Amino acid sequence: MSIGAALLLAACNGGGSADADGDGAVSTQEVADAAQDMVKPQPGQYEASYELLDFEVPGLPDAARQQMEQAMGGATEVAQGFKYCLTPEEAEAQGSRRMVENMAEGNCTFAKFEVDGGNISADMQCQGPEGSTNHVLMDGQVTSTGSTMTMTTEQEIGGRQMRMKTRVSAKRLGDCPAAAG
Repeated sequence: MSIGAALLLAACNGGGSADADGDGAVSTQEVADAAQDMVKPQPGQYEASYELLDFEVPGLPDAARQQMEQAMGGATEVAQGFKYCLTPEEAEAQGSRRMVENMAEGNCTFAKFEVDGGNISADMQCQGPEGSTNHVLMDGQVTSTGSTMTMTTEQEIGGRQMRMKTRVSAKRLGDCPAAAG
């Protein structure tokens, strides 16, 4: 899951499970309904960070594991400095419509999607390129000025089960800088 996708799940405020019909699966419509209660982020300049907390591929030679780990930013290394500006229009659009569009693009289905105050928890399956399936567990805390999401992803890579745990955070720094012109 990309940082952008995780950040789209920022700032929820509601209560309980999105599985309104109790069938054990959360439909796109149920996610959209639950996302209606999402608090919209404040406009302004944000800084996002990504941290690789854990990376495991049982049976993979150490050199190959280290190479893959480096490609993802290195274990326990925090990649900071990704700054972006959120306009008032973009902040307004960060609601359920955008989340559902992103979910459709990512070809994801949810077994669980819960929001309770500033907490979010999700269990989803996303279809990747060439038929691969990612199982993603996500838990986080959100406000209108930032978010922290911890994601555990499991995927089969080259016949081996890969498990990766990451943390994506975003915080509002203040107003957007004035455009140069």
